Amino acid sequence: MGPRLTAHGLRSGVPAGWDVRIECRAESAVMAPGEANPMGGFVHPTLHAASSPLPADRGDYGSGYVEQMGPRNVFVCLAEFDHEAGDTAMFADGIPRQLSASDFHPDAQQRVIAGQCGSQRFFAVDGRAFCLYVVLGSWVQRALQVQQVNQFLQTIDVVDR
Repeated sequence: MGPRLTAHGLRSGVPAGWDVRIECRAESAVMAPGEANPMGGFVHPTLHAASSPLPADRGDYGSGYVEQMGPRNVFVCLAEFDHEAGDTAMFADGIPRQLSASDFHPDAQQRVIAGQCGSQRFFAVDGRAFCLYVVLGSWVQRALQVQQVNQFLQTIDVVDR
């Protein structure tokens, strides 16, 4: 898999040609379309991984990148939530390691973008709550693209801060 990146209690591999970043920022700098407020943001760690270069300015769930994705690109977001959420029924135990093509749908995106598809899973590790959000650049090629995502998911770990 190549080099590993560790920050803010998260660790992942960095596949060749991918851009992987782990950040903890106070608020997103990407503005919501037609709004005077940012797309969102929180003080918890966020891991972004993409099969092409990520822009410096992007929202927590990839706004600013996913609109520019090509049909061969994939985007993975691992966003942490407040600690209390990890004890709720919505958050399953353990990191999802395998997704299937049937887990993706064009309507499962933060904002529907023609030709793309997304998937979202909520999980907890040691009481830390997360959302795994994945966008594939092509609904038609999702079976091939989900293989790239699954290889990357094998490299993610939640570690001590």
